[in-house]
Amino acid sequence: MKQLTPMDSHFFYFEAPNQPMMIGSLWLCDQQTAPGGLVRHKEILQYIADRLNATSYFRRRLVQTPLGLDDPYWLDDPNFDLEYHVRHVGLPQPGDWRQLCIFTARTMSRSVDMRRAPWEVYIIEGLNNVEGVPPGSFAVLIRFHHAYVDGKAAVELSEALMETTAQHEYGRQNRVVVAERAPSRLELWARTTPRMMGQSLRSMKAGLKFSRKSFELIKRLRGDAMPEQRRVPRTLFNTEITPHRSYGGFEWSIPELKQLRQLCPGASLNDVVLSIIAGGLRRYLLQRHALPSESLVSMCPVSLRPEEAKKDCGNLISAMFIGIGTDIEDPVERLTAVQRRTAKGIPLAREVLYELNNSAGEMLPPSVRALSAWLQNKARLTGRVPLINTLITNVPGIPGMTPQYFAGALIRQVYPVVPIVDGMAISHGITGIYDRLNLGVLADREVMPDMDVYIACLEASTVEFRERLAALSVQESAPSVQEPHSDSAGKRRSPRTRKPAPSRLKMAAEGPDQRPADSPVASLVASKA
Repeated sequence: MKQLTPMDSHFFYFEAPNQPMMIGSLWLCDQQTAPGGLVRHKEILQYIADRLNATSYFRRRLVQTPLGLDDPYWLDDPNFDLEYHVRHVGLPQPGDWRQLCIFTARTMSRSVDMRRAPWEVYIIEGLNNVEGVPPGSFAVLIRFHHAYVDGKAAVELSEALMETTAQHEYGRQNRVVVAERAPSRLELWARTTPRMMGQSLRSMKAGLKFSRKSFELIKRLRGDAMPEQRRVPRTLFNTEITPHRSYGGFEWSIPELKQLRQLCPGASLNDVVLSIIAGGLRRYLLQRHALPSESLVSMCPVSLRPEEAKKDCGNLISAMFIGIGTDIEDPVERLTAVQRRTAKGIPLAREVLYELNNSAGEMLPPSVRALSAWLQNKARLTGRVPLINTLITNVPGIPGMTPQYFAGALIRQVYPVVPIVDGMAISHGITGIYDRLNLGVLADREVMPDMDVYIACLEASTVEFRERLAALSVQESAPSVQEPHSDSAGKRRSPRTRKPAPSRLKMAAEGPDQRPADSPVASLVASKA
């Protein structure tokens, strides 16, 4: 039996009808690659059973402690029913991208039964009009409760459902024997009572660590990690969210994003993506006359999961809080600012904030943490006080260019789904597969009913960066101009090199309707919108 950590229990206790703590992944699968060109539902059930028989992670459910006096435990479910977790649905025709996004948003707006293993798989038939996959394809939507896994572990567990060949040997996997049994009420009391008696000692140790890390945080914030922005502006995203969602997707070429790093030497791929998203948010808020004068602040999770624990359940993450530059119009200046801020924020998240957050959770007894979460869900204070504006998380994707298959169907695209909470009505999840980097955007439907408009703003921001890179390439490739000149005595000196004057680069229009029609990303968004 493995007990929830304070960070895991945070996602469990803050569960509410308006904010289900679910993370997910949406796959687009081409079943023409399967033997016979068709994948049947019974074959999918057998395939998932074969793949999951090699691990017990997907069979774990929560067991509550007596009277909720301690954090729950994970226990292998001896009554695990695969057919409950795998659902088969169909899209109304013509089965386009918009209908798939609507179904994804509706499904992610509700939680799962925590008395069972907290995950579900939806097989979505009828993708007949989605760019990038041929007619007759299907989608796979995988959902996990956030108390079960963090983003990186969710990807690792999702990889358990992938193969590198379309030829699956059905029914030939060895079944894992569930060795755990459900504890009796007396056994749970026997576990809970010693932990209650030792809570004072744990609180004291956590308090000492919390004080030490707090002083370190203050010292670093006054030194090399001093933030450039002291407050979080209030935006239309800082509100109490409803149970309703909207969803959209976008994709970039990884080679192109790597080229965009030339605009700011030293910038990472994450810096480029943050700057593009900031440009999209800037355009969208300008269209709604709601852009604050200060930059929006994003929480960017930082994974601390070591390689040997990459497939373990639970959460091993810290967070970085940075201004993403929505107040900066010039994209290169914005990228430079983001690169400078992430260089300060990542070490702070890894070395200070992780232990600070964990020690704060250890200081409080589980019953107090559960009560605090209940009161917060009732009072909904975070929807009134701006703490952050959005979330942008980059989860490592499927490495390499090796084709991945699900029950014989080639997986062509993968889009992440990240939850939203009160005070943060929009989230951005990023992951990669093959040579593409895919973005999944989840938002409150009342706050952002026009998801297609926001996706178009992201496309316009991408085009703006692409145009600046093209202008930079032209400027660097222009031949230098040589001209002779004379000194005061009229004698001719050796020729000198004169650099061409910097050209006035034409900025992309603020509105998304003025993007180039021949842009590959523009055609993608137009088809999906």
